[in-house]
Amino acid sequence: MDGAIKEFLSSGAKPILSSDDLGWSNIMLSRWENIPPAHLYDASLAERHVMAIHGTQEPLNLQFFQHGNRTEKKLAPGDIQLLAAGEKWSCRWTRAISFVKLAIDPLFLDQVAEESGFGHTDKWQLEQKPLVRDEKLIVLTRWMMEEVLNGGANGKLYSQSLATTMAVHLLRNYTANASVASSKATNEQVTAAIEYMRMNMEQDISLKELAVVANISLSQLVRLFKQHTGVTPHQYLIRLRMERAKQLIRCGHMSLKEVAAQSGFADQAHFTRQFKKATGLTPLKYASSR
Repeated sequence: MDGAIKEFLSSGAKPILSSDDLGWSNIMLSRWENIPPAHLYDASLAERHVMAIHGTQEPLNLQFFQHGNRTEKKLAPGDIQLLAAGEKWSCRWTRAISFVKLAIDPLFLDQVAEESGFGHTDKWQLEQKPLVRDEKLIVLTRWMMEEVLNGGANGKLYSQSLATTMAVHLLRNYTANASVASSKATNEQVTAAIEYMRMNMEQDISLKELAVVANISLSQLVRLFKQHTGVTPHQYLIRLRMERAKQLIRCGHMSLKEVAAQSGFADQAHFTRQFKKATGLTPLKYASSR
């Protein structure tokens, strides 16, 4: 447990949202609201990289200390701090602060770096950034928060894809001289992953399963899938599930609850939301229009 969390817990503060119950380990998400001023918020030598996205409605001043140097920044909603694991740093603020925190396992970043051709992360060290603006990181974090709020209803493949996409983005943009090696994976490998989806779409398919089937790395799979299909593996799986659901509805032999289960959706409510999002119709209206 890093120094920041220890301080929050000792003051009685708790996150209003956390990924702990979903068992996420590569990237852990928590949301904190109105944390009182800290005399010195010390997270020196934390074991995980930290990304903090500030959400305090009114701009506030934050003092950041590293290697004896002091930097003062005025933070606005959406400003991001990137703080590397193992670095000695601390900060303090003078009034209540709100933010979303992502704690990123360096071993996960190292794994993605190796699989994507970046090399070891000790060569491509994550840079310390007291203040950046990055809309893509904000969007990815928002999607992660939505997944926590809906209890992980989109399954392991979706959450793993988000984590891997965020890791690749960090490696591309916040490590020195990072470059991705060209992949040797072929169309046949993506086709193998798609066929596995077709045969097992009623299961909670993980990104790791698809990578094993395709015989490529997780990050290569995500990148190649987007290149060959225009969408992520999760989005493609939803398309396949929708096509199966339409076929089962047209057959008219199953209840909507059975259709949802046979198509791989968490429950009928989740199926109905996804179906309407994809077609503009509820399953009942779609059935009656056939």
